[in-house]
Amino acid sequence: AGEKKEKYRRMGVREYWLVDVDGKYHDRRVQGFELVNGEYVELPWDEGPDGTVTVWSPALQLEQRFIDGQLRFWDRKTEKYLELPEVEERGARKQAEQAREQAESRAESAAHARKEAESRAESAALARRESE
Repeated sequence: AGEKKEKYRRMGVREYWLVDVDGKYHDRRVQGFELVNGEYVELPWDEGPDGTVTVWSPALQLEQRFIDGQLRFWDRKTEKYLELPEVEERGARKQAEQAREQAESRAESAAHARKEAESRAESAALARRESE
């Protein structure tokens, strides 16, 4: 997670979320981090007596709640959960993952192209100095 988190930080992603459905990898089932002054700061969270973990997402303007083994989105304005049919939720997850992979690929390609351009510029400058 640290490598992805660092990559997202460099890209300026406003929020970074960890969701541990099985409770095997992290302290809590859901953790949110907000990018503040170039660093991720953990968002405040609350755990109810029933074990529900709640974290407010400033970017989404929704509460993310891990309840009954799943992540739900609570809208404080309507006082209702967003309804996401399971099929749509899986499709949205897949689209989000594909978008993330594409963004990472574009960022890596841009970095590679920048390094190649710098290398060509250095080679050209060296060739110029040698020919003088």
